[in-house]
Amino acid sequence: MSLHRSVLLSLFVAASAVVLPAAPVQAQSAYFFPQATQATDFDPAIPTPQQSLGYEIGSRYTRHDQLVAYFKELARLSDKITVQEIGRSYEGRPLLIATLTGAQNHARLESIRQHHATLVDPAQPRSAAGDSPVVVWLGYSVHGNETSSGEAAMLTAYYLVANRSAETQQWLQNAVVLFDPAQNPDGRDRAANWHNAYASSPASPDPADKEHVEPFPQGRTNHYFTDLNRDWLALTQQDSRPKIEVFHQWYPNVQIDFHEMGKDSTYYFEPSPKSMHSPLLPASSYEFNKTLAKYHAASLDALGSLYYTGENYDNFSPVYGSTYPDFHGAVGVTVEQASSRGRVQESVNGPLTFPFTIRNQVATGLGTVRGAVAEREGLLSLQKSFFQSALKQAGQQPLKSFVFGDAHDPALTRKLLELLLLHRIEVHALASAVTVDGRRFEPGSAYVVPAAQPQFRLVHSIFADTPQIKGDVFYGSTSYAIAPAYGVAFAASRSRIGEGARVTAVADAHGGVQGGQAGYAYVIDWRDYNAGRALYALQAKGLSTRAAFQAFTAGTSAGEVAFAPGSIVVPVAGQPLHGAALLEAVQAVAQDSGVQAYALASGQSRGGIDLGSDSVKALRRPAVALVMGEGVNATEIGSAWFLLDQQLQLPASKIDPSQLGKVPLDRYTSIVLSGGKYEGVDEAAVGALKRWIQAGGSLVTYGTASRWAIEKKLADGEKLGADEETADASRKAFGDQRDIAAIERVSGNILSADIDTSHPLGFGTPRRQLAVNKENAVVLQPSANPFSTVVRVDEQVRVNGYLSQRNRARVSGSAWLLVSPQGQGNVVLFADDPAHRKYWHGTDRLLVNALFFGNLLNPAKPRG
Repeated sequence: MSLHRSVLLSLFVAASAVVLPAAPVQAQSAYFFPQATQATDFDPAIPTPQQSLGYEIGSRYTRHDQLVAYFKELARLSDKITVQEIGRSYEGRPLLIATLTGAQNHARLESIRQHHATLVDPAQPRSAAGDSPVVVWLGYSVHGNETSSGEAAMLTAYYLVANRSAETQQWLQNAVVLFDPAQNPDGRDRAANWHNAYASSPASPDPADKEHVEPFPQGRTNHYFTDLNRDWLALTQQDSRPKIEVFHQWYPNVQIDFHEMGKDSTYYFEPSPKSMHSPLLPASSYEFNKTLAKYHAASLDALGSLYYTGENYDNFSPVYGSTYPDFHGAVGVTVEQASSRGRVQESVNGPLTFPFTIRNQVATGLGTVRGAVAEREGLLSLQKSFFQSALKQAGQQPLKSFVFGDAHDPALTRKLLELLLLHRIEVHALASAVTVDGRRFEPGSAYVVPAAQPQFRLVHSIFADTPQIKGDVFYGSTSYAIAPAYGVAFAASRSRIGEGARVTAVADAHGGVQGGQAGYAYVIDWRDYNAGRALYALQAKGLSTRAAFQAFTAGTSAGEVAFAPGSIVVPVAGQPLHGAALLEAVQAVAQDSGVQAYALASGQSRGGIDLGSDSVKALRRPAVALVMGEGVNATEIGSAWFLLDQQLQLPASKIDPSQLGKVPLDRYTSIVLSGGKYEGVDEAAVGALKRWIQAGGSLVTYGTASRWAIEKKLADGEKLGADEETADASRKAFGDQRDIAAIERVSGNILSADIDTSHPLGFGTPRRQLAVNKENAVVLQPSANPFSTVVRVDEQVRVNGYLSQRNRARVSGSAWLLVSPQGQGNVVLFADDPAHRKYWHGTDRLLVNALFFGNLLNPAKPRG
């Protein structure tokens, strides 16, 4: 054993004697609460987490059910705390909000909430809120394997409930503290169970020890591998939506999002660098971060803990748990603790113990409450002025209204409307037909969002381009605009569009069959986003389905109806069901899917192809394998899984990369490889994939998997990735390395592109203009076959976000989606994840097309 390692281990043994005391309970409380000098400072009727759980906090990882039980026990024993179950995770774990304040405040909690809510109404004076308590939101474990915060949630709640000091009583009189103790319970349990399963006794600090090395997909993400910290604006997950409801009931003044980072770091809290602030927000919002930082610094100074601030993490988009509140007049703060990822791990700062990381999070949480109470008047005034200034700022903007909606795609229109209402954005029905930027919008299928409203800044974030900021260094993606990603028709108007009645709820989808029992066929327009769900449901019932590869107009009971390419045809002839039974089956599917099916009495069309044409092609029922395991980008393959599960209700097989050469592939029609590293896929597996493709399989790849497929000669084509860049050898300052790397990093942008809507992969898209996401450095060259480049980035590309000039030049004119025919099959190559973060519906429908039409993508052979 090396001398260095011996010193580290001896330090850990010494640290453990302090950090993990054998007994009594008071010793552990003294470690976590050094400011409480006497045991009598705490109410003995309230059990500590250690007493309730039966083990010392930091000696193991607390499961979610144990965490829930502890919060409920506090609520049972104390009139200072109530616990509400606001929803369930995908794996069935409860989502909690605990409300902690003085007992007298609890008795009038609804009155306090209503008074506080006047702060966000610009029409109400500041005096309407009266002497309201400040509202503090403490959010823990949004990343499930950043586990110190979940343990800290229990300790922080215990302190506020049990501590009897005059200071704590003053806090509870002047604050309402909302705890979200585990935003991501599925990921948290995934991590906790791993760490507990591989814990040694005594603990091993070796970074290579299995306890510290989680396997795919790790605990960071939720059930569908979603990064919930980036879901506050898109709200794609059922884990996210309930807490947004509570957020808009309370509108917190301070919101802390507790995170962890690499083991060799220290502790980070805001403010963030000025270059990463949004020009949409008033400077006063960011300035208050400096005020609150004084209390965080004092809390960590009292422990002697190392920390830093003002160096990284962006603050210009409302997608994070620490930025969404910024867009609502609050002070949102990210705090980051170096992670032990186990009970102890070697670090450059010495042995990093789990209890040490917990203690820092507890100190910051209590420091937040202390600071919020001390700065209460300033925080309440900040929120009031924020919403008043929103109306003024909206009046100075050139864009006065946004209009959205598509009569041919009611599903996506409803989905976007629902999102806006969840964010408490004012929406109106469109009063009369209007044309904006060459797009026609009709009453009954379109909605108007006025810019002049208290939620102006959130409206801008959803519909408009990311505003330019000073500096080009970013932590995450540089554009999160929702409307372009949805793919639904929308436009911005410089004049105010006529508004009808205000919309407060989303009407239910009225799907069904128009025209009763069909004599010839039933047809569903593929432009409706829910048509894919209906198609698979029809196939699951054993019905024969076809797709029209060209447009046609048919006579229906509702008059002539135009159907777009891709529209689904269910012929009456040749079905296992007949007459009323077939109608009943189609009716049930249409109702469940919320789509409109039309009954046709004749196969002769009023325009375009007839239904007996060779261009109406028989469809095979897709059998899909999603490759997920070590090396695979979890969030990307998770987006495909979510799309198939939740949107299509299509059960996919989930197979490990190591299985590709071992399981029979012929049972699958499509195999999906998201971005990742596939070096572990051996040549035998590559050979098996080649044979499967040649025999008619369709391999779908994204990003680095597309590059891999080309390198392994599974697909034809050329690619240009980051590793092929010509290095810039000019002399640069050593201290600028991180900033230069960040500038040249592709950090998520919305790019303008052109799509071939006549190609099966383009079916259902309403227009040739398409917004695509660019998240990586992989650039694909257009296909040598002129019919196989389906989506191409514009030569004069429009960028929503930030893209360096060098990257802009590389991506301009490149292929974003192409098909490489191989024998009877093909490889579908995306440059980026088409289902990115589960809200890119404008391009995830291209993935849906690849799965349903995978055997019909190759260019037609010339007629003999």
